[in-house]
Amino acid sequence: MLNNQSAYPSISKIHLGELKKLHQKKFRKAEKKVMVEGWNLIEQLISNGIKPEQIISTEPEAVLQKFPDYTGILLTAKEHELNNLAETETPQSIIAVFQIPERKIGDYKVILYLDGIQDPGNLGTIYRIAAAFNLDGIALSQDCCDVFSPKVIRASLGSVFWLPSQIADAAWLNRQTAVKIGLAANSSISLKEMDIDKGKAVVIVLGSEGNGISNGIRAELTKEVRIPISGQMESLNAAVAAGIAVYEISQRLFLLT
Repeated sequence: MLNNQSAYPSISKIHLGELKKLHQKKFRKAEKKVMVEGWNLIEQLISNGIKPEQIISTEPEAVLQKFPDYTGILLTAKEHELNNLAETETPQSIIAVFQIPERKIGDYKVILYLDGIQDPGNLGTIYRIAAAFNLDGIALSQDCCDVFSPKVIRASLGSVFWLPSQIADAAWLNRQTAVKIGLAANSSISLKEMDIDKGKAVVIVLGSEGNGISNGIRAELTKEVRIPISGQMESLNAAVAAGIAVYEISQRLFLLT
């Protein structure tokens, strides 16, 4: 194995400029590529069978020691070049470029429908929750934030890459024969009191913290339920509400044992 950093191809200024464009959604969409930062997150993706097209690092030897089976492009970069390419304030010594997957929702037992979730941290955490409880996918309204923004990827621990998801509107929701359960603070039925038919698929519908579920999506719901909370608090964080609902429903449907 080579042990001299200079023996590895260096990233060019032109290539740096091309990769930096991936910070913008329009270029990620056009190129169908995204950059991922950090050793742990990249390892999480590789361990789930998601291989990077290229890796840029100030420590190429460490890359091959960590990922001995990696056969893609490996480029070395100086620290200031990597810092210029990274989005995090204190970047680690590795950035990888991944192809954005196209994994639409197929047959399902339980999925989430997210209506207007615009905070990247919340969206990523909801993906992480859905993956942890074996949900079959996530459908999103057009006005949700970009699933493959770096902040969402980090908050999701990479689960956006393997959990099926797609943009879907009210017409799509209308075509679903599943039971569509919306979380609404003003519902007279609590989550604990809700009856669930174990023989039917379920769509859990969640709106944004500020606006809740929009009228168009609300019209497609089979039922609405609330998560009981203390009167001292007006509402729950969207990701927290998703976690409670997904846990309760997954337990009743035996998604995890």
